[in-house]
Amino acid sequence: MKPLQGIEAVYCNECINALIAAWRNLMETTVTEALQLVRYGKGDTLGLDAIPEIVISQRLTAFDRHGILVTEELEGRYKDRWPSDSDPERQPLMFFSDPTDRSKQLRIFIDTLAKANPLQRIGDLFESIDCAAQWEAMFEAPASITGATSSITCVRKGTIIFSVIFNYIVKTIYVACASGVFSFEVNGYKNASNDNIGLDYILNHGRRVKFPSAHTGCKSAADFQRFVTFLGKTGYRENFNDSMLFVENPDEYIHHKEPGGPSRVLYLSELQTGHGPVGFIMANGEKISEWIHWLAFTKFALDEHGGQALRVFEISIERPWTKEGILMSTSLPYSLFRGKEETGFLDISRLGNFDSPSRFRSMLVVIRSDNERMSHIMQQHCYREVSDLY
Repeated sequence: MKPLQGIEAVYCNECINALIAAWRNLMETTVTEALQLVRYGKGDTLGLDAIPEIVISQRLTAFDRHGILVTEELEGRYKDRWPSDSDPERQPLMFFSDPTDRSKQLRIFIDTLAKANPLQRIGDLFESIDCAAQWEAMFEAPASITGATSSITCVRKGTIIFSVIFNYIVKTIYVACASGVFSFEVNGYKNASNDNIGLDYILNHGRRVKFPSAHTGCKSAADFQRFVTFLGKTGYRENFNDSMLFVENPDEYIHHKEPGGPSRVLYLSELQTGHGPVGFIMANGEKISEWIHWLAFTKFALDEHGGQALRVFEISIERPWTKEGILMSTSLPYSLFRGKEETGFLDISRLGNFDSPSRFRSMLVVIRSDNERMSHIMQQHCYREVSDLY
């Protein structure tokens, strides 16, 4: 696989810079400002959600006004320009962003730590403590996976090009692209050298993120079925049960039932080592902004032999549940994943049928390539593998 280069590398640099700028602007904000309601978007948005999204939108729009940015708050802006042609060659450059994931936990974290001085800047607050340790004590470990994040994924001509995820708690950027999967810890938020960080710098000075085999962390038969998915709101438990992945007692296998979205794929990486086995992760009828970022990691993560480290399956339930009027699982006629193997692509034009494209939902399961236990469960239920269709 050729490394990321040309215009695609330039776009990746812009997304890296946009996420660093979004983080820096949030860190420069006082706790009071971050926790107040603002009129931006739907009118009930916190400052800590609005600030990163505004910065990301301004940065990407200034760089390429023809590109389309998909977030929950910017629904109507690009409706008139949404592609109607399913031919991927005729689809515009798309950016999918979750500007602040785990904002509920981030709000609680900031509010709890800053009660004595709500007028201090968030960056100063974070730098005055062991941020990762405090986060893990309040929520769960490891903070490198569970921390609040901001993310952008690029889709060009129906193909996943790259994903960039910035973890606010550990100040770390994760990049998944044709060059591989890498992480890099940035300097403090006041350090101007952060503005010079780009893809080449991360590839040369960061570290490659490994995705070990299932047998490395899973020692018992049950370990291969331990999983992470979202079950924290009405309707998700029922949807999960109908997937029939477990005959009974799925709670015995669940590792986390209210995880983050974009960073969930990292539960299958070496970052989870020492924190309990995880056999698979699942998008349980969740919105596209929660899981589309996984696809760059599943596409570009390699195992120790240079083969594909992860596999992706799409779950289709015969009588699907709905959430806010949207199907939580998609059969082939409604799926974004089109074509076969080398001719596969994401048909982004399908999202144009929604008043709010970011509300599109799906059920996906990601496993390590050597997880035979989950592989045969997927095949028994005839769930379609889509690993090569993006």
